[in-house]
Amino acid sequence: MNGGYSAHRIASSGLFALFSLVALALGIGEARPLALATGGSLLSLFVFTRTGFRSALGAFASSLATLADLALLFCALSLTGGFGSPYALLLPAGVALAWHLEGRTAARFYAAVSLLGVTALVTLGGRGLPPASEIFPLLATALAGPALLAALEALGGAREAPVDLSESSRPARISTLPSAVERRPSDELLHDLKSPLSVARVYTDLIAENARRGELPNAEHLANLSREIELAERMVGGPSAVPLPASPPADVRFETSMRAAPTAAPATADLVEILGSLATAYRLSNAGRLRIEFIAERPELPVTADPVALQRAFRNVLENAIKYTPEGGEVRIRAGAAGPHAFVVVKDTGMGMSDDDRARAFDFAFRGAGAVASGARGKGLGLALTKEILEANGGKISLSSEAGFGSEVTILLPAGRR
Repeated sequence: MNGGYSAHRIASSGLFALFSLVALALGIGEARPLALATGGSLLSLFVFTRTGFRSALGAFASSLATLADLALLFCALSLTGGFGSPYALLLPAGVALAWHLEGRTAARFYAAVSLLGVTALVTLGGRGLPPASEIFPLLATALAGPALLAALEALGGAREAPVDLSESSRPARISTLPSAVERRPSDELLHDLKSPLSVARVYTDLIAENARRGELPNAEHLANLSREIELAERMVGGPSAVPLPASPPADVRFETSMRAAPTAAPATADLVEILGSLATAYRLSNAGRLRIEFIAERPELPVTADPVALQRAFRNVLENAIKYTPEGGEVRIRAGAAGPHAFVVVKDTGMGMSDDDRARAFDFAFRGAGAVASGARGKGLGLALTKEILEANGGKISLSSEAGFGSEVTILLPAGRR
């Protein structure tokens, strides 16, 4: 996983540098060689986390980075007293880091290479079998990594055992997922209402500020406030909602408004108009915190889709981009045409997602580890609802992301005509 790979490299180099400082402070080993080894570790971190270098190495990047880490570690071991050195503690620590940050395969590779490295040090030392006083440190250093790996394998197998239950037992496990139990239309409606209400609050504050200065309300602010209120009414099936073909019961009417059911005549919407107004609204509400940019390749980009559904979809994507982009970051929106489709790309400089989290990004009620750790509130509904909305309107959505390097959401919609 990309995010785990970068975190592994940073943690490995950081621990190596820390142990080098401790060794220098305790007077263990010569300062100059240890300083060179630490510099080599930091250089390895810089090289192996460059995107171009990693792309060139492909699947071998992680293995080569691990070999570089262990080569430097064994050099430090030989410089600071051999198997009794404090650096020996980094071998099991490396296995744990590889397991938690890059997965089981990386941990197995690290443990195997560490064991081979210890064997090589003993063999190349040219002293034959070590004296009895060195046997215990040797065995502890050689077996610490593999022993920790065996323990992690046992614990990991115990955790994963429920996956292999018999067919009769699987429904009970699946029924505990949030998507099977907690999916309620009211939650989805409340989720989507947050955006128009928060934007309406911004325009209300702007109008109130003008009034305090004795100025007349800005016509554009009034129009935008009215639009947000109308959108909220449409979402809940209120007075401004698009009329339905019949008069179904309240619960059916609610479901229909949430799912944006197709009407007899396909609706059309202009992406430039919708995205331009959204970019302005979010720019005002995040002034001084983020830079929000909108680029339209054409003055008009009509699509065959329900305008209210598109408002919901785009707001979900933009809310996510803004929520998980730190202060001083940027959210860029680009819209254009490509053959029979119109496209929208929303790119941010936020925290991004690991490969595992990205694979589940469109699962209902799923929140990635980074999103949870950020402390930002949410229920993991936005992207799942957006995917359903867009597919119901003939569109598609895809996501590319890397932990620490932001995310890019691409939306395709069938082009329409004015």
